[in-house]
Amino acid sequence: MLEALLQFVLKLMPKPIKKLWYKYEDVWRYCYYGAWTTLLSIVTKLIGRELFALGGYSVDHQAIPSALNTTVSWLICATFAFVVNKKYVFHSETHEKKTVLREMATFFGGRAATYVLEVGIMELPAIFGWNYILMTILSQFIILALNFVISKLFVFKKKGDVNEHSEESA
Repeated sequence: MLEALLQFVLKLMPKPIKKLWYKYEDVWRYCYYGAWTTLLSIVTKLIGRELFALGGYSVDHQAIPSALNTTVSWLICATFAFVVNKKYVFHSETHEKKTVLREMATFFGGRAATYVLEVGIMELPAIFGWNYILMTILSQFIILALNFVISKLFVFKKKGDVNEHSEESA
C-alpha cells in the first residue's frame, strides 16, 4: 500500500523532479519509508503514553514507564523498518537463510545502538521536564540519519561493495 502510494506520487511529479528522485533514489526512499516509520513511532509512543496513564503511570515524568514505552515502540518500528528497508529501499534480494539472518542481526544490532541513544534522549523530558512530544520528534530525526548510514554501509550492501565482509566475497 505504501509503495503503491509512492508510485502514484512519482507518476505525478514533473520530469526535473523525477530526474532528481532517481539520481538519489535510495536516500529519498529511505526518507519516505523513514517518515512512515517515524509516524509509526510517534503513534505507538502516544498510544503507549495513554495506556500507561490508564494504569496511573506517566511516561512524561517517570523514567521506567518512559523507557518501557520507548522499548515497545522501538520493537514495532524496527521490525517494520527492516521489512520495508530490505524490500523497498535497498532492494535486498537475499533469500538464503544465512544471509537473511546476517542482515537481520546487523540491522537489529545497529538499531539497538541507536535505540540506546533514543532511550537517553527520551529520558530528558522525565529528567528536565522538557516537552515529551517535541523530544519524540527531535529524536526521530537524529535516529533516522544514523540508521540510514548503518543500513547503507553495513546491513544492505550490494555484492562488491568496499565494506563487504570477507566471508561473503569468498
